[in-house]
Amino acid sequence: MSTRERREESDVRERSAGRNDTLLPGWVAAALAGVLGALSLSKSVSIDLRWSAVMASACLNLVIVALWRPSVVRAPADPEKESVWKRGVSFVKQVVSRDAGKPDFSHLVRTLRWQPWCVAMCAGLSMTFAAMAFEPLAPDALIHAMVAPSLTIVSGTAALALAFLTLVAERFYAHDAQRSRDSLSASLAGLLRVLLLCALGAALSAGWLVYAHMTADLVVHVAAVFCAAIAVEMLVRTLLLWIFPPRAGEQTRHVPSSLLAGLLHYRRSPLASIGAELHDRYGIDLRQNWVLRSFMRLLPATIVTMAVCAWLLTSVAVLGPSQRAVYERFGAPVAVWSPGLHIGMPWPFGKARLVDNGAVHQIIVSGGANDSSVAAPSVNADGPTPEQLNRLWDVQHPWETSQVIAGATGDQQSFQIVNADVRLDYRVGLSDAAARAALYRSVDPESTVRSIANREVMHYLASHTLQALLETSQTAIAEKVRSAVQRQLDQLASGIEVVAVVIESVHPPAGAASAYHDVQAAQIRAQASVARAHGFAAQLLGNAQQQALTGVAQASARAADTLASAHVQQINFEADTVAYRLGGPAFAFEYYLARLQHGLQNARITVIDDRLVADRRATLDLRTFTAGDLAGFPHSN
Repeated sequence: MSTRERREESDVRERSAGRNDTLLPGWVAAALAGVLGALSLSKSVSIDLRWSAVMASACLNLVIVALWRPSVVRAPADPEKESVWKRGVSFVKQVVSRDAGKPDFSHLVRTLRWQPWCVAMCAGLSMTFAAMAFEPLAPDALIHAMVAPSLTIVSGTAALALAFLTLVAERFYAHDAQRSRDSLSASLAGLLRVLLLCALGAALSAGWLVYAHMTADLVVHVAAVFCAAIAVEMLVRTLLLWIFPPRAGEQTRHVPSSLLAGLLHYRRSPLASIGAELHDRYGIDLRQNWVLRSFMRLLPATIVTMAVCAWLLTSVAVLGPSQRAVYERFGAPVAVWSPGLHIGMPWPFGKARLVDNGAVHQIIVSGGANDSSVAAPSVNADGPTPEQLNRLWDVQHPWETSQVIAGATGDQQSFQIVNADVRLDYRVGLSDAAARAALYRSVDPESTVRSIANREVMHYLASHTLQALLETSQTAIAEKVRSAVQRQLDQLASGIEVVAVVIESVHPPAGAASAYHDVQAAQIRAQASVARAHGFAAQLLGNAQQQALTGVAQASARAADTLASAHVQQINFEADTVAYRLGGPAFAFEYYLARLQHGLQNARITVIDDRLVADRRATLDLRTFTAGDLAGFPHSN
């Protein structure tokens, strides 16, 4: 037997041994891929099935290595060894011509290179299963895991069992690769490490879902991308080897491997390599150094001591001036710690949960539920006013909300739109009970306060017309809204105190601001005209009333004078009547003389009577003379 024939026989034996070595893991991986793939397609199981898709993708990558058996490529020495397409044409000719020789169909199938097609199909399925891992978890599965986590615990236990079996297989093939330098075992060991990590990730994800009621989306996405990248790499390697085969005459064992899976290989530490190099070249054995031996002997105790000290330090809590903490002992709140240094029990027996210590937070009531933007940006004192602080009606302001409210046009009802920018300042109550309530009765205090404040603001705006809102003082609106929000928070026992409500602006929409200004101006002019007319009417009415009152007063005065004068005359007449009755003719003559004297009191009288001299009768001179007349001074006429 020649050397070439012995080499070919040795290659055939090695190839058969390689097939037998990869037969068991190939079938097991294919079965696992089928079961996990079918499980990931099922919608009736209330667990996180995305990990089933990821592990099915990792198993299909193992199937790729198991399917692609080692092959020896060499130049065709036998003329009978023809290409596949030539054998196919010969087979068709034999069937059509019905030759005496029976066409060997089994021999034709054995000569076909079916491995690349299977590798491509497995790689495609692997990428498909990896893509299925990006689907969100069904809500019913999450709710079922929160209510009845038994099925999730079983799935995590099964993932741990699969991880243990995978670890055993990985150690076997890794040891075989180190002993025999077999590339096939090394490739299987690398892909088994990928499956091991996926199984451990599935177990940890199940535990996290049961404990925290949350899904590890980032971990499953990273695992899916890693498995898909390995499948793409294997597919590219297969296509390149199929398109560019080795040159004729070269004897090469082609075993599919993955550089990405090789990244998970444990590498020897640089210090160990340096120690081995020193021992081989210079005979220096660092293991005999007493310093290193003492260090290595004391290292575990030191690490344990440091870990215990670090664990004991978890019982120390340092709270800043703006912090308080509710201290929990064995899960039950027992005290509220003020700012400063406090010592309790180490974790997990004692735990301090932080609470704000009077810090005031401002939220934008008119913003969205997840609006975290600042309400008032910081600006320079000498800089221009930012657009956020512009309060003109004809400019669209940020953080405003539009509300449809009731309106009135004459006697008809209508709808109006109002824009409002409302801010709310709140804080956690300063009492210990308020701190506990804010921590345990509210998952997200900011969202709770924003929702309640938004509802109360909308209710207040909807219960007033636009004209009433514009005429009402913003301070009054803010006080009513603050009272309503605080009442709702007190009913919930949230422990949150509303400090203030700030009404930044309440105005009609920016597009209708100009028209509303015109309407307001017309209303103001109409009101001014009505006011002027009312004033003129009031002035005329006042003047008329004043004149009437003056005339009435004058008439009353004249009537009173007339009545008084008549009364006096009546009294005088009655007195004269009584005197005449008592005095007789003498009174009449005396009255005559008195009247005559009264009438002639201021008159200059000259009496001419010729009888005065002749008869020499007695004469009474009733004239009144002044002192000048008595002295004989003449009077000027």
